[in-house]
Amino acid sequence: MNIVEERKLGMPLFSICVPQYNRTSFLLKCLESFLTQTFQDFEVCISDGGSTDSRHCDILDVLRQSKMPFVWARSEQNLQYDPNLRSSISLARGRYCLLFGNDDMLSGLSALEKVAKELKTYRFPEVAIVNYRELGSGKTFHRMQRTKIIGGGPHVAATRFRDFSFVSGIVLDRALAQKHATAVWDGSEMYQMFIGSRIIAEGGRLLGIDDVIVLKDIQIAGELVDSYAQMPVLRERGIRERRLPLNKYGRVAFDAVAPFLEPQEKARVLRRILFQVLVFTYPPWLIEYRRVQSQNYAMGVALGMRSRNLLAGLDTDWWTRTYVNLLHVLVSTIGLLTPQAFYEFLRPRLYALAKRT
Repeated sequence: MNIVEERKLGMPLFSICVPQYNRTSFLLKCLESFLTQTFQDFEVCISDGGSTDSRHCDILDVLRQSKMPFVWARSEQNLQYDPNLRSSISLARGRYCLLFGNDDMLSGLSALEKVAKELKTYRFPEVAIVNYRELGSGKTFHRMQRTKIIGGGPHVAATRFRDFSFVSGIVLDRALAQKHATAVWDGSEMYQMFIGSRIIAEGGRLLGIDDVIVLKDIQIAGELVDSYAQMPVLRERGIRERRLPLNKYGRVAFDAVAPFLEPQEKARVLRRILFQVLVFTYPPWLIEYRRVQSQNYAMGVALGMRSRNLLAGLDTDWWTRTYVNLLHVLVSTIGLLTPQAFYEFLRPRLYALAKRT
């Protein structure tokens, strides 16, 4: 990774860490929301993972013309999401890393000011998570139901790891995030889940901030963000196992908390983590792939979520294997047979239930 250019500012409160790959028009809109903040004690840390759109000069022009301290670095080789996010964190010098997607934006002029105020009020906890709203649908997602210190330790991490699934608006103690840097879970697309959960499991306090600070999925006429929903529909016969990054989520979370558990607790906590993955995270994706691809594709995803994949590399007892097998069969059957219209009707209630559980 070569640092192309930087403008330093001692040690700001926030280092806004953005992994960048193409999507330049969206990133420019994102940067606009940083420029207008009432709270200016921050730097921008952009790691370009080998973009191919030849528009890095557009980004540098905005950074140079702004008054924002920044670090901009570019890899000559393509970096996938996890190492690119890790790279952006490695560039940071602030007290906190505020993780941000390159197609999201801050919700208003005082967004950073609100976060800074809550961090100070709650004596600068090690991790904080805010709420967000989808720009396309207008739906608000309350990852945090109240503004309060939720706690710390491995059991809190094992309960709250799902709150890290959306990267923007996650605030991490910078020194701890850099201390726990690892390439072990590259390819999981959940690097922030490991780092956030590891910091909490180690004893870091998690602050929930019940305020919409992030606007998700910037909309630009005539431009689309590459995503699973834009993939061409595959016209394949038969069913082929599809191992999506989703089958690593449970192992990512368990690896984050395992060093801080007593030996007799590990199997129980692993089952608790996999219960959440299978019951709350997995079914919506199964139904979504039925919508954007096909029933056969979704069945391939179900095969990829079998217990042998979820538990790969873990030393587990017979009861854990049996439990995960049975739960997978039950949830897969429901996810593959539930009418999509009925699921959409229930979706807001299911999301609220998942947040309360």
